Amino acid sequence: MNQNDSLNLTEKFILLAMHPDKVRYKISDQALNAGLIGAILLDLTKEDKLLISNKILRAKSSYSTLSAAHNQILSIIQQSEKEKEIKKWIQKFSMKSGTYRKQVLEGLKDKGLIKIEYKKFLFIPYIKAYLIQKNERLNLITQIREILIYSKKPDTEMASLLGMVEACKMYSIIGRDRNERKDFQKKLKEIIKSDLIASWVDQVIKEMQAAITAAVMVSTIAATSASR
Repeated sequence: MNQNDSLNLTEKFILLAMHPDKVRYKISDQALNAGLIGAILLDLTKEDKLLISNKILRAKSSYSTLSAAHNQILSIIQQSEKEKEIKKWIQKFSMKSGTYRKQVLEGLKDKGLIKIEYKKFLFIPYIKAYLIQKNERLNLITQIREILIYSKKPDTEMASLLGMVEACKMYSIIGRDRNERKDFQKKLKEIIKSDLIASWVDQVIKEMQAAITAAVMVSTIAATSASR
């Protein structure tokens, strides 16, 4: 059974990022964290709960039915006394991305797509998530590949997902070899620059890329300092 149509963008992003056979993700922590928050913001904008104007996020509502993570993030934005740019919100929420990711994973578990094991280490709880419906992830990859190989026009949802793939450099997930990954990278960049991507999607994607770049720089500096 193909459940892709019932999944929101954030759930699709997490499925793509998950390793099909191991308890880990196929992208960097920085890309995973910023990508998760970016996907949630795109979901909320599509749900008409957020308004994006000149890189500024404004809440149009304080409640979302998409997930606990979506609802919490929307509520925080709505209650904020100061308006912030997309990049600032992505950076802020990325600091607690583990909490939001757990909530999204719980939703995927309820839909029967993943299995979650609840663990503790030194009394600190954590979870291990396993993909159990691999066909759902494979279907997403197949849809993306068909758009890129046959130059199919993506709908808004798929265009958003393509933007996520580009922003988080998920080429190894959709490409089967080096040449194909390089070709897909070029085609994704062309799609992002085209009018196939809605302006509000483009704004979030660009700010997400900036947030990922900043996070990578910070982690690199920290690692360099620690090695001295």
